[in-house]
Amino acid sequence: MAGAQVDPLGSGDPVALGRYELLGRLASGGMGRIYLARSAEGQLVAVKTLLADGTVSDVDRRRFEREVALAQRIDSAFTARVREADPRAALPWMAIDYIAAPSLTELVRTAGVLPGSAVRWLAAGTAEALVTLHGEGIIHRDIKPQNILLPLPGPRVIDFGISHANDLTRTSLTLGTIAFTSPEQARGEMSTEASDVYSLGATLFHLAVGRPPYRAGSDTFALLAQVQRGELDLGGLPKELTDLIRPCLAADPADRPLPAEMLARFRASLAGLPVTQGGRRWLPQRWTDLISAYERHGRDLARGAGVGTGTAAGSGAAGSEEVTDVLPPPRPTQAYTQEREEAERAERERARQAEAAERERLLREQARREQARQEAARQEQARKDREHQEEARRERERRQEEERLRQLRKQEKKERKRAQQEAERRERERVEQETADRLRAAEARARERAARSASASRSSGTTPPASRNRTPAPTPAPSGKKGGSALAWLLVLAVVALVLWQANKPDEDGSRSDKGASTGSTAIGSVLGADTNSGRADAPERLPHGPYDRVNRATGQYT
Repeated sequence: MAGAQVDPLGSGDPVALGRYELLGRLASGGMGRIYLARSAEGQLVAVKTLLADGTVSDVDRRRFEREVALAQRIDSAFTARVREADPRAALPWMAIDYIAAPSLTELVRTAGVLPGSAVRWLAAGTAEALVTLHGEGIIHRDIKPQNILLPLPGPRVIDFGISHANDLTRTSLTLGTIAFTSPEQARGEMSTEASDVYSLGATLFHLAVGRPPYRAGSDTFALLAQVQRGELDLGGLPKELTDLIRPCLAADPADRPLPAEMLARFRASLAGLPVTQGGRRWLPQRWTDLISAYERHGRDLARGAGVGTGTAAGSGAAGSEEVTDVLPPPRPTQAYTQEREEAERAERERARQAEAAERERLLREQARREQARQEAARQEQARKDREHQEEARRERERRQEEERLRQLRKQEKKERKRAQQEAERRERERVEQETADRLRAAEARARERAARSASASRSSGTTPPASRNRTPAPTPAPSGKKGGSALAWLLVLAVVALVLWQANKPDEDGSRSDKGASTGSTAIGSVLGADTNSGRADAPERLPHGPYDRVNRATGQYT
């Protein structure tokens, strides 16, 4: 009959702990020993104690107290419950439910791999146990097939607490531990909830394929290096389980799903199937046969039989690290052998197809990533080119605008200078025209006076005395004004002489008119545009330039 190995008690073992009678040894680990015990009511428990030579150290006692406190907080259908504990006893102990069931390690080795539907059913229960543990702030740190027992109602996660991190430092590493460790744990980094998710993904891969998710044939240190680098070998994984298991094995902890997400995904994958939770609905016959054998052996132990007689592998209690053998199963019939061979051939063919499909998928994924990388690089280069072109266009427009403004300012300056020059030319022409007009008008008036004076002299028979023909010296031009041309001065002198002569000629009665002299002097100043009486205090105002307004008919002079 298959069942857990229970060795007799040794000479140094206690016979009882608390109210529990010890029946035999179940296993020994790096830090503790596990006994099979029975209460007075006949209930079987696994009692875990500390290994100590003499007195238990304070450090080990405090560590054991923390482990007990953590374990007592968990109450889940998918874990082993703590019944009693006494961490302050001379030999600290903790009594846990004894689960008469094989581990997943023993089931895969003895009864083969599981179909996809059975893997999803078992994964849902294990994920629910992790949800409970993580909800209480507990990280298992050592999820692996050996620490998951499988009775027919569903999986049970055992051996959780804080002791495993210390066990790994005090005992030699084993392939069974390394193969299910997360990369960050293998590198000596801190364990997190994501570490438990990775270990669960590796465990589920083992159930579906029959090996860890790494290259076969590696020794301990070579396997450790593969785990640290995340070098997976997923050949043989059924396609129907790829979407469920592959995300759990992501190298980056941030890329792994949460246990609650895993639980929802596993339950969704079971939609439409029968709702029964019992293992007989999901597990192959050879799995249920081995589980039933462990249950019968557990009932025998509860009656006091079977101690020291079983030869099964794997412990039925928490913390077991030893691996023993089980009694061989009954010889299979020929029909079963043929069926198994056909199943194995089909499994190998499915594994080969899955490996080829996975290889093709990886190649397509690699090609897609390379194409995406090239497209991203092309778009980035195009963006940079557009930015450079836009910057060059803005710079060109800025320079063109500066040149246009410079040309406008230059043109405006030229226009202002041209307008100023034109205004000066017009003003100069206007002044010259006015001067010429005044000279012509004065000359015309002088000729008219001379003609009238000559006519009057002929009619009276008198000639003006020679003394009145004196020609005065030309009046100097006012300071600050430019003189005219020589011809203009000659015309002015002639007009002045004529005006003086006309002004000094005698009246009809032979007498001179002072008024006429004064008027003549005023006229001279008017023609020359200067004030001839500027030195006198009683000098009259200078007449305005231009032609005289009227002619004195009595004297023949312009006023």
